[in-house]
Amino acid sequence: MKKNNRMTDRELTVMKAIWAIKEDVTTSKIVRQLQEWYGEKLTPQAIGVYIEKLKKKGYIRITKPDNYYKVYEPLLSQEEFMQEQVRTIASFWNKSTARYGIMALSGAEELTEEEAEELRRILDELN
Repeated sequence: MKKNNRMTDRELTVMKAIWAIKEDVTTSKIVRQLQEWYGEKLTPQAIGVYIEKLKKKGYIRITKPDNYYKVYEPLLSQEEFMQEQVRTIASFWNKSTARYGIMALSGAEELTEEEAEELRRILDELN
């Protein structure tokens, strides 16, 4: 990801809603999702501004099925974005991605059994 294509915090919040909604993502669904999560109701116009910025930065595609309403489609998955974030931070601090990920986990709250099992699976795949 290019430096000038980084998302602002608000753009990332909108993108997080797009990932959560998954299908037939519309402005009204994003407004509802953000209100549910944060108790904050952004106007459709405000969402539209962030959507246009995300489109220009190459994070989403806008389609108009049946020429009725705009539908937003992510061009990368949440997992791909998170992996890129870890690589960017690890590169900045001159750390290996694996080491940085483990360092981040070491300061986290206690892992659930599912999280610990997934970490074991990932480590096994690295061998």
